[in-house]
Amino acid sequence: MNRSLTRKSIVVSAGGMLAAGLLATATTATAANAATVKDAAPAARGPAWHTILSAANGRSPNQIGTVVATGKTTGWAFLSTATVAYERTGANAWKKVAFPGTGGSVNVAGASSPSNVWAALKSSSGQATELYRWNGRSWTAAKSLRGSLTAISVLGPNDVWVFGGSTGVTHFNGRTWKKVSSTAQGGSALSDHNVWAFNGTDVDHYNGRTWTATNVASLLPAPGHGPSALTNILALAPNNVYATGEGEQTPRGGPGVVLHFNGRTWTQAAESGGFATISGESLTSDGKGGFWIASESFPSRLEGALFHYSAGQITEVNLGAFAYSVSHIPGTTEALAGGFQLGTGTGTSVVWQYS
Repeated sequence: MNRSLTRKSIVVSAGGMLAAGLLATATTATAANAATVKDAAPAARGPAWHTILSAANGRSPNQIGTVVATGKTTGWAFLSTATVAYERTGANAWKKVAFPGTGGSVNVAGASSPSNVWAALKSSSGQATELYRWNGRSWTAAKSLRGSLTAISVLGPNDVWVFGGSTGVTHFNGRTWKKVSSTAQGGSALSDHNVWAFNGTDVDHYNGRTWTATNVASLLPAPGHGPSALTNILALAPNNVYATGEGEQTPRGGPGVVLHFNGRTWTQAAESGGFATISGESLTSDGKGGFWIASESFPSRLEGALFHYSAGQITEVNLGAFAYSVSHIPGTTEALAGGFQLGTGTGTSVVWQYS
């Protein structure tokens, strides 16, 4: 059952003055009993999450840690043990493909087409990352980086942006790699002249030449047991950028917030006491102006929780399983999610599709 969560709105005017209002709208949707109408047509079913890949783990614990959709019925699902990956070749067809990485797991991936897929293999220690590229036929090593990545934006075969860890922001132009920032913790690129990143309570924008920082601390929950901070950012359009963040108002953190940039100013779009965020959480467009979040629930701090943000509301989605990654299916209002289903033995690695 889906649960609508509390929303708090704080708007920053163009002049910088704060106008705060609290809209506590914690409601639980209840369906009223309707009178039966003879010969009435059945109600049309809306889109929902359903399983498209289920692979028993056997003796070894495993999970789908990262998914990336490359087309309507193409994509990749990466296991937490990175010796093999699943390539999607049809609506419900998958094949195992050897993955060259060992001793770690793929924690972020991106693609611009089925023949231009990038995957970041984080080492077991988290101190190093190896970037691999799929050209439609095979995986090859593309770049070694320090630390672990939190995001990757693949704009084309010769246009890749990677974010996070010791990497900061690094850009590949098809020939060379160039470090553009050393401080960013994560980011999202729309083009080479419209790149977004974050660091602490600052949102940073790169116009192709220089960075401009905007501090959004006043839009985050007040600090308590620790400092409030941003955790991720997702650029959907130049005038439609979202960021997530979290306060530290309890020893377990929380609450989580969603911020929005409309092309002029940043505002707090939603806040929830049942939603927690973690650095590098998985965010993806829903194709309708909102987005999906694979993160943690609060206050339990259970990982693998799935949320949806739309029009000021954060809604928790109950899959009956753990979702660790989400990816928008290009050109649609559909998405993939990857994770893990408890069961007999070591459980089952699962990919779901929202359609």
